[in-house]
Amino acid sequence: MIMGMSFGRGVLFHDRNVLACAEVKDGVIHMWAEKITLKTIGKLWYRIFFSFPWYYQLFHLLLACYVVAALVHPAWAVVDPMWVAVYIGGFHFVFPKMMKKFHGAEHKVFSYSGRKSLAALPQIAKADIVNDGCSTNLVVWFFVGFLLSVWFLPMEWSIVCGVGGLLVGMFGDRYVRKYCGVVYKLSAFFQKYFTTKEPDRLHLETAIRSYMLFEHIRDMERQHSA
Repeated sequence: MIMGMSFGRGVLFHDRNVLACAEVKDGVIHMWAEKITLKTIGKLWYRIFFSFPWYYQLFHLLLACYVVAALVHPAWAVVDPMWVAVYIGGFHFVFPKMMKKFHGAEHKVFSYSGRKSLAALPQIAKADIVNDGCSTNLVVWFFVGFLLSVWFLPMEWSIVCGVGGLLVGMFGDRYVRKYCGVVYKLSAFFQKYFTTKEPDRLHLETAIRSYMLFEHIRDMERQHSA
């Protein structure tokens, strides 16, 4: 199964064995691919965390400091620090603008049914920006569990219910799609208007190159294993 992920500078695609990434540095697209190891996962999360604009980085640092301070000295807590967990759960809704465009490009690459190539860029640009398998589905499931319980349960247990909803969406997807279609309609709405933006050519080309590299590396791995 091929999965995609976007970050502030680019797009990556992966399966259980191989990860391919294309990212923009100073206006130039750079590409790399590796077998998935702990080192590769570390490189991935390093890029995700440090590709946010400086004001996101500062805000997240202040949030982390606030949580630590509130845990060490609860009297200092002005707002329940557990709300930070809710912010993390809903971070899809406040993606930076550039990340939303890479996210949209990733979705369009998935939505395009033909062979992914730079020659097909105009057609890919017209593809659907909504992706049935987007992680926004899980975010919506988290808030279903959270919002249904926050009115009568303590904050900690409401977040547990949110995580429970997320797990339902993750492991029960095949079944809940049949009976909870409204959740996926909400996800499609949020994807279209909040978690993605129409990508520019640079974002599309980055996503396409990442996918092409992934296919190339995967095919080489298959030939090597044959």
